[in-house]
Amino acid sequence: MVHKITVVGAGVSGQALALWAAKCGASVFVTDCRAELPRQTQELFSKARIQWEVGGHTPRCCQCDLMVISSGVSEKSEAVRLARTANVPVQGELDLLAPHLKGKIIAVTGTNGKTTCTALIAHLLQSCGLNAVSVGNIGDPLAAHADRSYDAIVMELSSFQLHWNTQLRPDVAVLTNLAPDHLDWHGSYENYKSDKCKIFLPRQEVCYAVTHDIDAFLVPAGRTVCALGRGHLRIDMDGGDVLLVDHERRRLLFHKSSLKLLGAHNLENAAMSCAAAALAFRDIDPSAGLASFKVLHHRCEPVGEQNGVLYIDDSKGTNVAAVIAALHSISGRKLIILGGQGKGERYDELARVVREETFAAIVIGSEAEKIFAALLAAGYRHAVRAKDMSEAVKKASELAGPGDKVLLSPACTSWDMYHSYEERGDHFAQLVRTLF
Repeated sequence: MVHKITVVGAGVSGQALALWAAKCGASVFVTDCRAELPRQTQELFSKARIQWEVGGHTPRCCQCDLMVISSGVSEKSEAVRLARTANVPVQGELDLLAPHLKGKIIAVTGTNGKTTCTALIAHLLQSCGLNAVSVGNIGDPLAAHADRSYDAIVMELSSFQLHWNTQLRPDVAVLTNLAPDHLDWHGSYENYKSDKCKIFLPRQEVCYAVTHDIDAFLVPAGRTVCALGRGHLRIDMDGGDVLLVDHERRRLLFHKSSLKLLGAHNLENAAMSCAAAALAFRDIDPSAGLASFKVLHHRCEPVGEQNGVLYIDDSKGTNVAAVIAALHSISGRKLIILGGQGKGERYDELARVVREETFAAIVIGSEAEKIFAALLAAGYRHAVRAKDMSEAVKKASELAGPGDKVLLSPACTSWDMYHSYEERGDHFAQLVRTLF
C-alpha cells in the first residue's frame, strides 16, 4: 500500500475505498464536488483520521502518491486533469482492490439484467452451501470485502468502473447484453462497448466468458466462450429444459417451469446465471436455489392487481433497450408509462415497439415531448400526456381493463422528478395500492 492516497468521490464506493485504505495504514485524503458530506460520512472519516475537501477539486488533491477513482468519476473530472498535469498516477478502484480479493471472481456487466444476474448467481451459490457474496454496483461496495476470504465474490460492474480496469481478471465474466447507454459519459457507443469488454481481460488460468451468441466475437483470446445457443460450449434453451452443453456432454441447468421470474428476458438472465455458477463450481447443482429466488424490486416486479389489471414496476428500465426487452417479454395486452429525464438516446426504435406491443402509452417527465413526437412519427395514435406519476396511474386505471397489464418502464432516468429510480418505483407502487 502506498503512503498517501487521494480518493476522488465520497459516495458509497469512494467512502468504502477511503476507509479501507486508511485501515491498511495509508494517509487518505478525499475530494468531492458536493457542497457538504453527510454527517455520518464526516463522522466515519474523522474517526479514521481521513481528511477531505468539498465543493470541488483543488490542487491539494494532488499531494499524494496515488489518486484512486471511485465509481462514476469521469476522465473529464477536474481531479483527474489536475493529477495528470502534476504527474500523479491515477488508478481505478478495481485495479487497487484486485490483488486483495480472496475467492473465485464471477463478474457481471451488461446494459440490462446485470443486477438480477449478480444477485441470482450469489443466491444459487449460497443455496449450495458456498460462502458467496454479491458486491459492487449492486449496492455493497467492493472495498468493504477486500482482504476477506470467500468461496466466491460475485460482482456487478458498471461501465464506469470497467473504464479504468487493467488488473481485474475474473474466473467467469458475464456480459448480459449490449445496447446504447450512458453515451453522455462515454462519448460514443463504441467507447461504451470498449469499456464494457474490459471485463474480459484474460488470465493464465482457465477462465470463461458467458455471453449472447451475437456478442461472443467481443471476447478476446484466452477466455473460453460459453454463448447462448451457439458453440462447442453453449447454453441450450430448447424445449422445457435449459442445458449446459460441452461438446457432446449435456448437463441440465434447470427446468423452465421452476423459474418464477416474469418475462422472457429473465429466462435468459437465469440461464446465463446458472451457467456461470456451474462453470465456476463444476460439482454444484445451480437449480437448487432457483425456485426460492425472489424478483428484485423495480425490475418487472408485480406490485398489485385491481379489477383484473396487473400493475408492474419496471422503474429500473432507464434506457430504450431495457424497455424494449420488457415489452417483448411480457405477454398480453399492455399499457406503458414512459418518460423522465433523457440520457441522449433516440426513441425511434422504442416508438416502433410501443406501436406493436401496447394498446396505449402515457408519457410523463422532461423528456415527454421528445418521446411523444417519436410515437407520433411512428404512426402511434394512442399516447396521452400526464403531468406527473399520480395522473399517469389514474389515467392508466381508466384505460386498462380485465386481463390487461400496466407497465411502468420509463426508458429514462428519474432525476427530473425523483431522487432515484427506487423512489419512482416506490411511488408508483404506493399509487397503485391507493386504487384498491
